Amino acid sequence: MLVVAGTRLSREDVLALAGMLTRHGSDRTARILIEALVHGHVFVALTSEERESLLAVLDRPPASLADLRRALFDELNWQREGLVPPSRSREGERVNVAWV
Repeated sequence: MLVVAGTRLSREDVLALAGMLTRHGSDRTARILIEALVHGHVFVALTSEERESLLAVLDRPPASLADLRRALFDELNWQREGLVPPSRSREGERVNVAWV
């Protein structure tokens, strides 16, 4: 089981996704997924560019990859909006924020 963008993918889904990426011309992203699968990694870290490559091939995803598309789409929208730290209250209270 491989976790991509917080979504668990079966071996079959990873192989299908890698094939879709290769046909689309995103060989590098496909290679990253295959190598993670072969080496037994649990998580795959992707750049924004690689996420966009995945979204491009998941325009009409099979049911097994619909959650991945949703997660990638949400992540990219969140990143595009930008991170704005919360403002302090007027009373000067401390605001605790966990940045990931």
